[in-house]
Amino acid sequence: MPESPPLRRRDLAPLRHLPRSVTRNYLRQARDLPPGAAPRRGIRGFLGATLPAAIAAYARERLGPRHRFADYGPGSGDSGLYRLDGDGNSVRVSLAGDWASGTDEAAAVAAAIGRFHPHFTVHLGDAYYVGDESEIRATFLGERTGPYEPTLWPLGSAGSFALNGNHEMYARGRAYFDVLLPRLGLAAGPPQRASFFCLENAHWRIIALDTAYNSVAWPLLEELPFWPFTASNDLPAAELRWLGHNVRPGADERGIVILTHHSPYRPRGHDCSRIARQLRWHVRRPVLWFFGHEHRLAVYDRHDCGAGLEVWGRNIGHAGMPVEAATPLADPALRLRFTDARRYRNDEGLELGYNGYANLTFTGPTLSIEYRDLNGAGVYREQWRTAGGALEALDPTFSGPSDALEPEHLDRSAAGRGGGAGGTADERIRRGEH
Repeated sequence: MPESPPLRRRDLAPLRHLPRSVTRNYLRQARDLPPGAAPRRGIRGFLGATLPAAIAAYARERLGPRHRFADYGPGSGDSGLYRLDGDGNSVRVSLAGDWASGTDEAAAVAAAIGRFHPHFTVHLGDAYYVGDESEIRATFLGERTGPYEPTLWPLGSAGSFALNGNHEMYARGRAYFDVLLPRLGLAAGPPQRASFFCLENAHWRIIALDTAYNSVAWPLLEELPFWPFTASNDLPAAELRWLGHNVRPGADERGIVILTHHSPYRPRGHDCSRIARQLRWHVRRPVLWFFGHEHRLAVYDRHDCGAGLEVWGRNIGHAGMPVEAATPLADPALRLRFTDARRYRNDEGLELGYNGYANLTFTGPTLSIEYRDLNGAGVYREQWRTAGGALEALDPTFSGPSDALEPEHLDRSAAGRGGGAGGTADERIRRGEH
């Protein structure tokens, strides 16, 4: 009996230019065929196979009420506040956004994160295409549910968490809440209970929020691009109550790192998003804000959202999806500190940028952040210190230099500093110059 061919992971090409439309993601899911499958060409292929499969999946997964919004209500025995502990004096945390795509690039990012030996890992949301149970198991939990080789999220030694994304809500959040969250949480504690939480120690608080639960509205009608049919993206009331009653950031002077799936900025403008405007009633000081949703690496300068909330935005939604090299930044009016503009050489011959992730190391009041590509090579680094609720950038060479944008310059700069032939990954982390 002949051996079955080895499994392959999903190519990047089917994921390119993925729309935000719910129905069109179901069509993309139905059209995504593994290598070697007979293509569905023309109107006959669309009407005879793709459309019926998409309609069946949409009716099964999208129609019906959303999953109940899990929270930390009275009697739950869980406040949603967890210790940010590591070994010795430091805590290592790895962050990746829009990772669960099932591509070779996602697998490479997972392997690179594992080599950091993080105490905690946090996914910033989105499992593709629609976050149903089959996709969650295959692209996040490493279980084979289809023709592609599965991918497994790297677990932290102390705990792993996942935020909700709009793609998980395309299937009403059922697989996210019922299948994924029970497999995550503290390594020596209960599973992840809700889609928002806080990790904290004596100097820092990581406040992770669900910005996706309200990213869907009425089935089919949500495709209409005007009120009252569009989704609000508001933070749920239970989440805001938790912020005010459990976290109480206004009564605390520790440094704050915010994690969300969606951006704190409004698209095509310099204003803050509705999410940020909601948050500023609870947080009235500078924050480092990591988010995904946009598939790129972008490090932004300080932006004033009013009422004391100052946002240093870090877009890291480039862990698993194609990074469209020609796509302009979503917020051109914002001052950009750094973006990785290198071209990623891939076996599909696509014009794309590099995938990557971020490693955070908390040491007392100091936070070091390293942005790395899918090979683990460093592309940018920054360092912060907190005192009395303020944030201070320790590195005077804060912005990335232009020669960090091309790989040959990375190698030459490392060698020029005595790093040998290209230097180690750590040596290739470049500091910028004003």
